[in-house]
Amino acid sequence: MNNLRWSNITAARHAYETGGEIAGRGPIEAFFEVAARCNLHCQMCAINYDSRYKPRSGRPPFFEPDLFARLRPIFPSLLRAYLFGLGEPTLNKHLVDYIAELSDAGAEVWFNTNATLIDTAMAEAIARAGADKITVSIDGATAATYETIRQGAKFDHVIRGIRALVNAGIAVNLSFVAMASNIDELPAMVDLCADLGATGVHVEPLFAQPTSADLMDHYSREHLGRATNVAGIFDEASQRAADHGVTLASRFMGERNEFDYLRRVREDRIDWTCSEPWSSIWVTSAGEVRTCCINETSFGDLYQQSIDEIWNGSEYRAFRSQHARREAAKGCGNCVANGRVRQSPFFKTIEAVTYRPVILPATLDDSRTFIDAPAEGAAISDPLIVHGATGMPIDLELMIDHTCVYALHATGRFAIEAPIPFVTEGAHLVWMRPRGEQRGWPAREVFLWRSTPASASPLRLAPESERPAAPSRL
Repeated sequence: MNNLRWSNITAARHAYETGGEIAGRGPIEAFFEVAARCNLHCQMCAINYDSRYKPRSGRPPFFEPDLFARLRPIFPSLLRAYLFGLGEPTLNKHLVDYIAELSDAGAEVWFNTNATLIDTAMAEAIARAGADKITVSIDGATAATYETIRQGAKFDHVIRGIRALVNAGIAVNLSFVAMASNIDELPAMVDLCADLGATGVHVEPLFAQPTSADLMDHYSREHLGRATNVAGIFDEASQRAADHGVTLASRFMGERNEFDYLRRVREDRIDWTCSEPWSSIWVTSAGEVRTCCINETSFGDLYQQSIDEIWNGSEYRAFRSQHARREAAKGCGNCVANGRVRQSPFFKTIEAVTYRPVILPATLDDSRTFIDAPAEGAAISDPLIVHGATGMPIDLELMIDHTCVYALHATGRFAIEAPIPFVTEGAHLVWMRPRGEQRGWPAREVFLWRSTPASASPLRLAPESERPAAPSRL
């Protein structure tokens, strides 16, 4: 990551932590609604019920080049661009051009697709353009289940699309919206993921939209609280993922009892401020700038104002101020109802998928072992340099979040140089613990910055054989 992007992240983080109304010079992440049309009619998708997405609604069906050009001022400081909204991105004939320009500008490019329109030629064009990661929506491991949910799709078409993307060298993740009618197929979905060469499966909770009677009716029929043995199904899927060496991620992981997400959210206490007003924009095909795809509030029109005028304009500043005061912010009802209150991993140390703050085990009372450096809030690089001391002979493990990155026997002062190529840029907790213990000594939050270009392949958690010491996971 270059200096410009890192300084933009640092400014945005400071504004978020202090409740400042002015964020960085531009958003860290941007979502472009490249298509407001879809070739499918999926059971749970709002595009089927929102009148603004109907063919004669007046809404532009695609994100056109003149609108894309109006966003070029943010490209130099933009970390990641997501080229999708409710529609199917591959319907836009300019998709490959957009990927190429954003990639050439140094931004990561991700998008979601149903993959049914992707063949070998399209996959290779997308790969040449520089797409970093693609998520494919596939909600069944069998044709019967998949085609019932994703109406208008053919199972063999999505399988063809996934294989084409993987063969083109693109990192592909599978997205599975968990419902009562398909959850039994989750273990088989993990098997399919491994067979196709995808990196993992992300299990999404069924999203409830209180403003739509149709979608709430669908939620009441299909939420996971209506299914049986859901915890057992997740356990089996997790074991298969471990056996295959693919990832399985979900906000449901670890849940044993409550799988009705609306009820679960009502029982949870969200005790942090959503980071999206300081970190992201979502731009519709009509040129409206919002903070995310769920919030209906428009902060400006790119055909009437520049992106610089909108990003730190009066509407965005007032919205950030609402969030900082922990008020019910304008347009955020759907997110709150679904427990979608995000924290950027560049602002705070979070658990993957949930965006919840990392919670470490209780600290040890013994204060004879401590870390001198890095200091709280420091920027670190790779390798990680740690200095500290212990007042007793002890076997120690250096931890980043929940992962051991170095093991040593210490008898006094120690200095550690730990390569961490598998750790992503952003916020992390560095701490020490006795080898084999769950508890350790107080952590300090640090911010990893790789000032040289990262590898073209996605950052991942290294397998145990590649780590500098045998790791222990909490």
